[in-house]
Amino acid sequence: MRRDDIKAMVKSLGAQGFVQVLGDLLEGRDQGGREVRKIRPEQVSIRALWEACVGPVEETLPSMRAAGRFNFVDIQEAVETTAFPSATGVLIASKVIEAYNQPGYIGDRLVTVMPSKLKSERIVGFTSLEGPKEVPEGMPYEESSFAEKYVTTDTAKKGRILELTEEAIFQDQTGQMLLRASRLGEMTRLEREETILSGVIDVGSGAVGYKDVYRPTGVAEALYVASNNNLLTATALVDWTDIDEVLRYHAENVKDDRAVAGEQRPLPWMPRQILTARRLAGTSARVLNATEHRSVSGNETVITQNPVNVIAPGLEALASPLLDFLATVTGSRYTVATGWFLGDFPRQFVWQEIWPLQTFRSRQDDEAAFRRDVVARFKVRYWGGIAAIDERQVIKVTA
Repeated sequence: MRRDDIKAMVKSLGAQGFVQVLGDLLEGRDQGGREVRKIRPEQVSIRALWEACVGPVEETLPSMRAAGRFNFVDIQEAVETTAFPSATGVLIASKVIEAYNQPGYIGDRLVTVMPSKLKSERIVGFTSLEGPKEVPEGMPYEESSFAEKYVTTDTAKKGRILELTEEAIFQDQTGQMLLRASRLGEMTRLEREETILSGVIDVGSGAVGYKDVYRPTGVAEALYVASNNNLLTATALVDWTDIDEVLRYHAENVKDDRAVAGEQRPLPWMPRQILTARRLAGTSARVLNATEHRSVSGNETVITQNPVNVIAPGLEALASPLLDFLATVTGSRYTVATGWFLGDFPRQFVWQEIWPLQTFRSRQDDEAAFRRDVVARFKVRYWGGIAAIDERQVIKVTA
């Protein structure tokens, strides 16, 4: 977009109208919501934006004025001074969101998003909850007794500031500014992804910078331990029989006492995902996507469909190189070489979301403008955290 085109749009639409139209074009729609040709943030020059909204850089940027006794400048109120930082904020937000949403991340598929307004919440569950009983005609219903249990959550606010200086405008460093915005979006998503995965595999507070995500009755403890019946050893992932072994272990050892108080019954469980480090991604894909299975018995070869499609239909293979990294963290409880996880992750883990990804710009009278020639400042942030609300939906397997 050229300076004169931007200037004409600001004049006809006003500052707010121009920013709205710019945002629509970046999303590929017009003011009526119809799809139109999408423009890229790189097509909009920050210098052209400044000169269209404020004026020639040589006359309106304080640092570009000629030296003199009265070397100061105030942007005239008649000029649409809010259009430039607002429009620039739209460009930066577009690049941040584009990088934040790029493919390759799996964290969101492992958690259930729980909107919240509290830094820490108490999520209540029930044990020994008696199920329904037959009620004879004319007789009262029996009351159900239960013993309460709960887990607590924890969150953190994280973010970063991106600054736009007078020099960047004068030199028209549009590409560099958008590259920094893209990197900021990418690193924000990467940090959130690591937070989720470190919680899912239970790196734990023994590693510097990480937290325990399982806090029954408010006390942090290890999630995958033998007493929780969610830790299985000596089962390397080789073929479908290893998945079958985990399913059998869960059916025999993980119990549900909610139907009748004190009665230990098998817990209905259908795993949705198998999670591995990147080095085991090919193995898990082969095990799940094989079209047939061949077994040899004496002189006969029996060919059947892949048993995984029957014993665990719809199972999804997920892998991330972050798991390879997390295995090297001091104090990690995870072994990357042969470790893997099987379960219904969204039923066990929640992402407590107080603020989703947000971008803001500072006020026009920000002190940084005078002290460091900063024309606009933009903040990228989110506030959330992962917590385990159960211990029976995911099995950790080591070999």
